[in-house]
Amino acid sequence: MRVVLFVPNWTFVDMRSKDTQGIAGVWPPTGLMYVAAVLREAGHEVFIEDGAFWSGDELIERIISHEPDVAGAFVIAMFWERTTRLFARLKSARPDIRLIAGGHAPSALWRQCFDYSPDLDAIVHGEAEYTVRELIGRWERGETGEGVRGCIVRERDGRIYDNPRRPLIEDLDELPFPAVDLVDLEMYQPSAGQVLRLPVMQVISSRGCTHMCLYCYRLMGEHCLRMRSPENVVDEIEFYVRDYGAREIKFWDELFTHDRDRVISICRLIRERDLEITWWCSARGDSVDEEMLREMKAAGCWCINYGVESAVQKNLDTLRKGIRIETTIEAVELTHRVGIRTFGTYIFGIPGETYEEGLETIRLAKRLRSFYTEFFPITPFPGAELYENSKKYGTVLRDISDTGMLKEEIPFEPYTMTAAEIAKLRRKAYRSVYLDPRYILMRLVSIRSWYEVKTLFNGAVSLLRIAFRRRHETERGG
Repeated sequence: MRVVLFVPNWTFVDMRSKDTQGIAGVWPPTGLMYVAAVLREAGHEVFIEDGAFWSGDELIERIISHEPDVAGAFVIAMFWERTTRLFARLKSARPDIRLIAGGHAPSALWRQCFDYSPDLDAIVHGEAEYTVRELIGRWERGETGEGVRGCIVRERDGRIYDNPRRPLIEDLDELPFPAVDLVDLEMYQPSAGQVLRLPVMQVISSRGCTHMCLYCYRLMGEHCLRMRSPENVVDEIEFYVRDYGAREIKFWDELFTHDRDRVISICRLIRERDLEITWWCSARGDSVDEEMLREMKAAGCWCINYGVESAVQKNLDTLRKGIRIETTIEAVELTHRVGIRTFGTYIFGIPGETYEEGLETIRLAKRLRSFYTEFFPITPFPGAELYENSKKYGTVLRDISDTGMLKEEIPFEPYTMTAAEIAKLRRKAYRSVYLDPRYILMRLVSIRSWYEVKTLFNGAVSLLRIAFRRRHETERGG
């Protein structure tokens, strides 16, 4: 069958404030590329269309041009209404087309999504690779979707099969590498500050997480972390270096450093194969030690993302982080001593947090002086505890379709702080960290490439916009 997998059309306006759009980037849709690779192995003709680069009309035209039998969308909650309109237009243009939705929104809100879109034929919840392969195979043979685990199917005669969930894929090594050849890699531009060298390729070396943070939705399963073998991971990296000239790798694992021995094995394999790459990953403060960090540094790791979140222990406990703030501070400082940069992320608006505690977090971020820092308002996403029991923690201020962690509007207000205070903390945090002369000097002396010059310039422009907008608001009495 002919299958088009697509991302709904979107722009930076949907995701970010106007002040930070200059440092935003677009990454290839790795999830869709995994599904595409599995479908292609099964004999289907597969295409990928990314709505990040097209208007709604252009996206529809491109999808229809492939004359697909099936179209499948990866949808996050804030784009659900937009996607249903795309589904309606696709069904109108090709009445026999089968439409599938997967991703965070359908997985978390599958009953509502199914009821909301009369054009939708199936919803996939959780990992999609094998579910979509089996479902499309059934349709190709003229069979129904009854019994296909991992999806809900509405047949053309109106029957609905609410099938049980599919077990998670235990052996991730059995999956083919993502079908990166189905997208135009030159169209993508990584976010500023998150890449040292180009070309950059993405790798997901594990799926899932063992933690239960208040704000996190676990698409890949709760308390379940599955890891690819070091050999399989480095095989993929070597493929990108050999066939695509990759000079950098972005690991998208939620917790790359969970298994110490695996990390060290990956690092040593990279060196044994003489892969001249730099790379970036995410870690927790309680999952690193000096020996591991030195192995990572020797293998090309240049930056580690730590979710610091708050300087106040009670707020970390509320988030269910399961870590002491002192542990994270020690890990960040150790990482710097080893010679690896850090990317620190922080959250404002944590249930129970006060404005004064937010100021403590700003002081910590300024003290740690990470290479790159972001400050997010806590956001209740469908499927997360914060969303499911939001009234216990505060007030949801915005519909999920108009929510984004990097937008100006504050989506959630705890009972202990106002939305205006959260917005004020974010503005103050960015100015305090990025306009600190010591930080500016650190960034200037660390420049290693022309790409960094470009991203540093874009970041400076964005920060000046933030500072100017705040001054303008003050002059107006805002």
